[in-house]
Amino acid sequence: MLKLGAMETILRLVAKAGIATSWNKSDMELRLLGDRRIIFRSADNPDRLRGANAGWLWLDEVAMMDRDIWPLSIATLRESPGRAWMSTTPRGKDWVYELFAGNHRDYATIRSKTTDNTFLDDTFVATLKESMTSEMYRQEVDGDFIDPIGAMFQRHWLRTTDTRPHNAKWFRYWDLASSVKQSADYTASVRVCLHDGVFYIADGIKVKAEWPDVRRIMVDTMRREADTTHGIEKAQHGLAATQELRRLPELADVSFKGIDVKGDKVQRAMPWASRAEAGAVAVVNGAWVRDFLDEVVAFPSAPHDDYVDAASGAVAMISKPRVEWSFA
Repeated sequence: MLKLGAMETILRLVAKAGIATSWNKSDMELRLLGDRRIIFRSADNPDRLRGANAGWLWLDEVAMMDRDIWPLSIATLRESPGRAWMSTTPRGKDWVYELFAGNHRDYATIRSKTTDNTFLDDTFVATLKESMTSEMYRQEVDGDFIDPIGAMFQRHWLRTTDTRPHNAKWFRYWDLASSVKQSADYTASVRVCLHDGVFYIADGIKVKAEWPDVRRIMVDTMRREADTTHGIEKAQHGLAATQELRRLPELADVSFKGIDVKGDKVQRAMPWASRAEAGAVAVVNGAWVRDFLDEVVAFPSAPHDDYVDAASGAVAMISKPRVEWSFA
């Protein structure tokens, strides 16, 4: 994030202005005319921020940082004028909100919307709106500190049905657990198709079992669902599972592949959450549906989100979202 965001922008501006005297890429230190220096540091390790003597400080996407970053970083402001900026997309009423919500005389808040950017195309803004729930749009685009409803999905958004599309192309995603401990995640899977603009979610599987039992369930399911493309998350032992399944002769005519997971759980769920709010997600009835709905409406606060990850993976197999919804 540092290299692709703040650092890239500053280096481009400095080069355009012609005010740089040197750039040390390994130390990530930029020297400017007038013996001024800009030091770039990641906040992944807060202790790396100690020891510097700074006059200005900028923390980018600060809501994604630990709250300990703030006292450690402002302790470096030993030189005049001793000023600091934060820039971030809100993430609920977290420590950043608590810090700036009061009447502290040294702090001020400037709120701006993505739509205030006059260089954005109108179609880009429209696409953003289509890609998010209304609540997330308020946070990500309008820049509001919101009180999350507690669930990303509302139960009434998800209608159930006894029918499923005929001759549809289905995609099933397997979210594999790494342990059978009581507190561990489950192995979960659903299959999804897109028909007339509606995502149909069907045939959920959720189990906590050792790998040999999980493998048997996967093999039986794959052989039974000839009209389905299967995806297996590569994270944890998913890559090894994919390689093992490829060696089985009984799966020689089954279409399946390993899937690279990108983005956090909320980001991956956003494409079908926005569809659900618009009434474009249907869940095909079965014994598994109640457990599925209970988990989905508790997301992302519930201790388990295996069904949500499985549905997000299956939706992503159909088509990638047109935009990334998380941005500065």
